[in-house]
Amino acid sequence: MKFSHRVICFLLLFSGSGAFSPVFADPGKALFKEKACALCHNINNPGTVFSPVCPGLQGVRHRHSQDWLRQWLKDPAAVWATDDTGVRDMNARYFRYRGSQPKPRESFMATIIGKSVVLTDEEIEVLIEYLWKL
Repeated sequence: MKFSHRVICFLLLFSGSGAFSPVFADPGKALFKEKACALCHNINNPGTVFSPVCPGLQGVRHRHSQDWLRQWLKDPAAVWATDDTGVRDMNARYFRYRGSQPKPRESFMATIIGKSVVLTDEEIEVLIEYLWKL
């Protein structure tokens, strides 16, 4: 096989472009990329770091239950409205990180995300499995 053919095959196999993705790829990681979650979340940051915009996802399993996360991924605006301990914790971490005091507010991000990213129940389970490994 010529060198150029080998390079093309390598690029097709490892470019992450759909059908040519390697079979051993993590479906949760692929879905995280497909849904553009990294635009707001960093998987290498802890939940105390809100960069680029939203909390880091490293160790999310230590902050929230799978059930809570399942509900959040299904309808973040509805969960935000409950003002439960998970929401209050997230709010407090956000204001500590930004260096200001918590104030009553509606989460802009939860409202926007709740309307723009739609996940099926199966996708939610795949993402939770992926996030639990972080």
